[in-house]
Amino acid sequence: MKRLLTISFLCLSILSYSQTPVIDSLLAQLSSTEDPYQKALLNLYLSQEYESINLETGKDFAIKALYEKNDSVMAEACNQLGRIFFFTAQLDSARFYFERAKEYLRKMDNEASIAAVNISLGAVELRQGDYNQTIKTLTESLAYFEEKKDELNAAKCYSNISAAFAEMHNYPKAIEYNEKALEIFNQKELVQFQLITLPNLAAQHFGNGDTLKAIQYNLEAEKLALTMNNKRSLSIIYNNLGSAYLDTNEDKAREYLEKAIALKNELNLKNGIEVAQGNLGYLHLKNKEFKEALSYYQLVEKQVKGEQLVYAYEQIQKCYKGLKKYELALAYSEKARQLNDSLLDAENQKVFSEIQTRYETEKKGKEILELQSKNLEVDNKRIRNQNLLLIVLGILVLSTILSYYFFKRNGRRQKQMRNKLLQQLKEQELKGIDAIVEAQEKERQRMANDLHDNLGSRIATLKLLIEDVQQKTKEEQDTHFEKLSQITEETYQEVRKIAHSNQSGALISSGLIPSMKVIAEQVSGTHGLKVEVININVKQRVKNNIEIQVFRILQELLANIIKHAQASEVTIQFSEDNNELNLMVEDNGKGFDTKTPNFGFGLTNIEHRIENLNGNLVVDSSPGYGTTIIITIPL
Repeated sequence: MKRLLTISFLCLSILSYSQTPVIDSLLAQLSSTEDPYQKALLNLYLSQEYESINLETGKDFAIKALYEKNDSVMAEACNQLGRIFFFTAQLDSARFYFERAKEYLRKMDNEASIAAVNISLGAVELRQGDYNQTIKTLTESLAYFEEKKDELNAAKCYSNISAAFAEMHNYPKAIEYNEKALEIFNQKELVQFQLITLPNLAAQHFGNGDTLKAIQYNLEAEKLALTMNNKRSLSIIYNNLGSAYLDTNEDKAREYLEKAIALKNELNLKNGIEVAQGNLGYLHLKNKEFKEALSYYQLVEKQVKGEQLVYAYEQIQKCYKGLKKYELALAYSEKARQLNDSLLDAENQKVFSEIQTRYETEKKGKEILELQSKNLEVDNKRIRNQNLLLIVLGILVLSTILSYYFFKRNGRRQKQMRNKLLQQLKEQELKGIDAIVEAQEKERQRMANDLHDNLGSRIATLKLLIEDVQQKTKEEQDTHFEKLSQITEETYQEVRKIAHSNQSGALISSGLIPSMKVIAEQVSGTHGLKVEVININVKQRVKNNIEIQVFRILQELLANIIKHAQASEVTIQFSEDNNELNLMVEDNGKGFDTKTPNFGFGLTNIEHRIENLNGNLVVDSSPGYGTTIIITIPL
């Protein structure tokens, strides 16, 4: 729960006023004109006026201002709609209209307005969590503002770029950009912007591990906020100071946290109050004041969701354990485990969905490029035929000149277009590789979470049950032992599940034949079955997708032999001929009749795998004479 809050700086502002005489005048003009262009302008002005009064009415006027026959009006109307959708937290719509505004401004070659719209667009992307795109968008604007010596807009870009780097936990970069912004705000004596930037710098230094600088910047912000009597900013600053002093000066931490809660209650501000309450709970729990800590964590429990709620459950469990209320401690431990499991499931589904979407997008992009390449070849043939026809019909000298001219021009054009398509195909391949690497990183992260969260929570529950069993009667102990047995079994199954989900990928990474030799050694050592793997002439590494499928096929064949064949020896041979991989699996078991309806011991699944690889399967077996299976797969 210990963290520093930031004051968002998104370069968009909105104030509240009542309807003005300006609005009355604009409405009167609108009712008396029939000119479409004038109507569009008046609707735009009304939308801008209503932005600070009634956003829904402002949106209606902005939509009416969309006048397709004038690029300037369209650009302003789209920008206005983007602002309104941003204020109403409809971020996808805001992003759409800001991008559309930029399209019209590009037609007019209006760089200054594009740079200004980019600040708003960057704010949307920042709110959406698209941090890399935020940095890209704002850097584009920053280059323009720095060239034009527009320091204020440059500082706004610095501030939002800093926020994006902070969200990515790149605190040194965040600090670098925010200090540039603060320098400009100080020079121009823009106190309101200083009051926004100082707490953000404090939070970034705190995230970077520099508590002293975090305190220093918060104290500077406190002076400004007191001067301006800005209680909202003070509530955030006091919260931050309480967090910063949490492990170094408990008295100061408690003083600042209580001030923060008092101000937030006075202003009826809900955001961030749970941080102060959680930190006060942490101080009491640290001093074994379990009852007081419990009261704060129960307040936190009512206000948070997701991972923060898991944390609250865990802290409440510690409080009940300290109060020797083991039943309640166990109940909250179970709540934490169940919620954490559901969050992990949801995150895993999200990761799988992202990987699938990215894969489909990359695949579709590659197919489009390949189709364009084929169309280009057809166009080139058509142009070549036209040139040849001109040669036949024209005068010899003229035909020679024209032939030389067209062939030269088309040769350069074809070469350029081929190079462009090849470059695009390479970029698609690189994106595909990036997607695979990202998927691998997410899988590693998922494994770490499984080990830490799933097994950790179950083992913690086991520990609580063991500690609590001594407090129970004999009958209650029997119930506890049953629960102990159940959770122990669940823990064992969880370990098996995690191990199984990663075993195959780890084995196959060394190559198909080396991996099968490892499997052969394992089987030979544990099942009383001698397995021999022979590589006759396979020298090249098989493609990864084929390796995995063949590895699965051989695993299933070995499993079937172990379960059903009653064999003592198995030989697996690999050979390569005419760009085909040949596999032969022989055992000296009891064999079976290949004409039976069930067709041996579970070969249906293996047949499907081989069909997917465009391969061929031959099974030779009879009762009492073992089995020979020959598989041919094109490479």
